[in-house]
Amino acid sequence: SDNYGKGTRLSNLRSNFDDGVTVEFWLKKAAFGGGSTTQREVILDVWNNQTASGLDYGRITIELDQTVGAAVTPFKLTVQSGSAPSGIFRAEIGDSTVTKASLTDWTHFAFTFYNTGSSFYTKMYKNGDLNDFNVYSTTISELNSKGMMGRIGALLTAPSGSAASVGSGKLSASVDEFRFWKKERTAQHIGRNWFTQVDGGSNKYDANKDLGVYFKFNEGIVGSAATDKIVLDYSGRISNGTFVNYNTDYSRNLGSA
Repeated sequence: SDNYGKGTRLSNLRSNFDDGVTVEFWLKKAAFGGGSTTQREVILDVWNNQTASGLDYGRITIELDQTVGAAVTPFKLTVQSGSAPSGIFRAEIGDSTVTKASLTDWTHFAFTFYNTGSSFYTKMYKNGDLNDFNVYSTTISELNSKGMMGRIGALLTAPSGSAASVGSGKLSASVDEFRFWKKERTAQHIGRNWFTQVDGGSNKYDANKDLGVYFKFNEGIVGSAATDKIVLDYSGRISNGTFVNYNTDYSRNLGSA
């Protein structure tokens, strides 16, 4: 038999927290700036093109806060849904081993978001091991995915209650092996696969059907900006990305995390 028509053929960024969402990537950040540089640097911003005051507003943001102290985690998480909006906003996550100084070496991070009963959980894994988790006495509704968009390295739009411009919060760092899963990945899933590549699916086969986006950043460099600015999606869902303001000097690197 075949598997045509099966699997989760919905939005590649579907965010139903009853099923859960997982975001994972390798990160290396040489230094944090100071003075007039951005206070927050965005790793991922997912938004559904709804206004923050609208009933269907939805947002997932993972960012680094350079204003925190040397012994404090710089990771902040936002997950919001609805018109209030309800959820968490710039919530801290990470134990004492996760500091700004610790990001100078390649490190793998995975974040899971999911509802259980009447609670909402966020977990962070570092190099395959659970590092920190938080439990909130609320649940977050599925994000309306009709206009869902995602961006790595800057804001898609202003955060709720902010007038920040589109593209603000630019990330100064290196990212590798980015994966967005439409499901909570368990500790076993993350522990087994953080240091290796995973298979994508297709319309015919259901391998990792919950893998929505997978950027390996392995395309190499051909020397043509028109080609090199395209980032191939290896999830099998064909959600290719585009480097905004691609620069031939530093946007790509032949090295690997």
